[in-house]
Amino acid sequence: MRIGKAGLALCLFVAALMALPVSVVGGQNNHGDVQKDWTLLMYWDTDNSLEICTEFALSTWEESLPSNADVNIVALVDLLSADGTWIWEIVDGQRHLVDTWDELNTSDPAVLEMFVEYGMTEFPAEKTLLVLQDHGYSWRGICQDETNGDLLMPIDGVRSALESAKADMGNGVDVLAFDACNMMLLEVVYELSDVVPYIVGSQTTVSYDGLPYELFIPDLVANPDMSPAELAVDIVYDYAEYYSSKWDYSHMFRYNQDFAPACAVDTSRLDALGDAFGRLCTVLQPIIQDHMKTIEDARGYSLIGQWANMAGWEWTPDIGTFVKGLREISGHPELAAAIDEFEIAYDVAVIAEDHSKRYHDTVTGLSFWFPPSLAQYNSMGYYYCQQFVYHDIGLDLVAETSWVDCLMTYYGS
Repeated sequence: MRIGKAGLALCLFVAALMALPVSVVGGQNNHGDVQKDWTLLMYWDTDNSLEICTEFALSTWEESLPSNADVNIVALVDLLSADGTWIWEIVDGQRHLVDTWDELNTSDPAVLEMFVEYGMTEFPAEKTLLVLQDHGYSWRGICQDETNGDLLMPIDGVRSALESAKADMGNGVDVLAFDACNMMLLEVVYELSDVVPYIVGSQTTVSYDGLPYELFIPDLVANPDMSPAELAVDIVYDYAEYYSSKWDYSHMFRYNQDFAPACAVDTSRLDALGDAFGRLCTVLQPIIQDHMKTIEDARGYSLIGQWANMAGWEWTPDIGTFVKGLREISGHPELAAAIDEFEIAYDVAVIAEDHSKRYHDTVTGLSFWFPPSLAQYNSMGYYYCQQFVYHDIGLDLVAETSWVDCLMTYYGS
């Protein structure tokens, strides 16, 4: 069997990990009394097909952090090919294994909470970035752990983990970054609005390289006084830059990503955005039957996921583009007013958005779930579709608005 460069590097990495002496594997750090400007907590769940990304990421972090005088990088790594869970620290351009835990279920919110509290205690800093890396399944969840049941961490599970960590530590994560596909949905960020001030990620597929660590970590080292909002914005623009060229940066595979959108939101603005979306749904639902073609066209034009590997189930149109398309419905002043209110709230909540040129004007930062038919809404064609039902998974935005009623009216028409 031929092993590619990425696979060979991973094999060497796992072999080296297994060869570490017990004294190294079980070592403890003494960072608790040294507070830095930033701690970057990397929750690296690659207990699945993304294991090949691990060595590339660690090497990138090493190269990007020549000095950790002001910035900590701490990673929890869970692999598919080896039992155990490892805590790595990047120190002055080199990785150090500072702790080892038993094999853990990294789809369990309790494990996420434990790591966040461990990282904030052992590697204290004024500000904390948490990266959640793995497969992303939009509103269904994140962090697929194949060793422990092949389950996902639901979005309300992410919320409970960060909420509990914030209560226990007295302060919480300042920026949450999704290194995972299809996570920047209105439903997702609204669910997390009370537990983290800023969220950044992509509304479509994230390539194997993940977030632009090669760019934003050096930016942070050069300017450790960067605020959480500034870092979130920086990641967005670095993301579009990183995937604009196949040669300028150290990609796992030499390709440029023609469809690379990224977005950052200020979660303190999401209550107003959720309220505006709710009023829009209330006004829209009674007139759906009379304007099916316009709504269908708006949905189709905003379905950016069809260009970026939806994986067959992520029917997630860009919500800003969809709402703009609803302006083609005339003769309903209440709808026009609701659209105005939504767009004003949306522009305030989305503090940065950037994307590849090929997207033109169809990307605005956030998506939402809008399958084309009731068959796709209740799809049984994929294992992960069978596990979750949109209106019964516990999403706050679904409970607080009539969007599901809008969908059922649309399908009934």
